[in-house]
Amino acid sequence: MTDKTLDCTNFPCPQPVIRTKDELEAMTVDQLTVIVDNDAACANVTRFAESQGHAVQTSKKEGLFYLRIQKGKDGPVPEPPHISCDVEQKKNMVIYITSEFMGQGSDKLGQILMNAYFETISHFATKISHIILINSGVKLAVEGAEVLEQIRELEKMNIEILVCGTCLNFFKIKDQLRAGTVSNMFTILEALAKTNRVLSP
Repeated sequence: MTDKTLDCTNFPCPQPVIRTKDELEAMTVDQLTVIVDNDAACANVTRFAESQGHAVQTSKKEGLFYLRIQKGKDGPVPEPPHISCDVEQKKNMVIYITSEFMGQGSDKLGQILMNAYFETISHFATKISHIILINSGVKLAVEGAEVLEQIRELEKMNIEILVCGTCLNFFKIKDQLRAGTVSNMFTILEALAKTNRVLSP
């Protein structure tokens, strides 16, 4: 028997179910272990998997739930069950990015660090309300940007991406924007004023 693990810790509802669904549809192994960090996600993933004809065994260790899903036989797939997101996560953090690079010194290193930064942001998605891109930071959301797919994934997690319109016009790249919403200074300041925590790479 072959097994695969899907880590869904720190993902907001309904992302654990969506990712489990995608993984089950794509995978060729016999068993999938899904890791979640709260009761609602555990119940939702279990309910979904069982509704699709799969067997689920649940265990808990150090605050995490391990759902071992044994794939059922292929056949007609019933309608998925209702997914309940009863607990609303309080999002009190804004990520404020002013450059396409992280830190000062080597731009090449700065790009590597920025890539790693965006790889990590998803683990804090339940706490982030907005990501604001200004100055050359707007280049992170345009066609060809190395972190473009990560930004699109963050949008799917209900994080609002505000991209400075003045900055896009300055760099003449407004037509290349592929993620986020073109924004203005009033909206940006409004988002900053409503939060109690601002992080900048």
